[in-house]
Amino acid sequence: MDTKKLNLYMSILKISLVAVGVIACLFLFTGADMNSTLQDQVSFRDGASLSFTTSFTGFLIFASVGLILIFFVVQLISNPKKTIMSIIGVVVALVLYLIFLMIGTSDTNTTLQLAEDVQVEQGTIVSSTAGLYLVITLIVIAVLAAFLSPLMGKLRK
Repeated sequence: MDTKKLNLYMSILKISLVAVGVIACLFLFTGADMNSTLQDQVSFRDGASLSFTTSFTGFLIFASVGLILIFFVVQLISNPKKTIMSIIGVVVALVLYLIFLMIGTSDTNTTLQLAEDVQVEQGTIVSSTAGLYLVITLIVIAVLAAFLSPLMGKLRK
């Protein structure tokens, strides 16, 4: 296949997915909210617009995971050393997340000062906190690497 045609097809695909996504968002924005009557909320929840939006979101997630796996396989074949290092990085991030998850948190609905009608499960609080700690840790490591890499280059010479 010609590269120009492939670029054209990919652009058409991107534009159409964005257009469908915008339409799905409009369905959500114009739907029932917490100020609507209970009947309107139930009607919206069971209606076609919310069903379409969640189905489209599920399709995008499924397609994204598939494309990521295909990308990893292609990269593993074409450039195995860098791909294995990337996979090791993902595994290290997963291990860090699991460590933070096992450590837990002392936060509760009370300490987070959540309203009575916005209570969440303790597991949700623990997993969210573990994710936040992971992101903060990875940002600190990235900043340190950015600042220390020129120094490491000079030390190697």
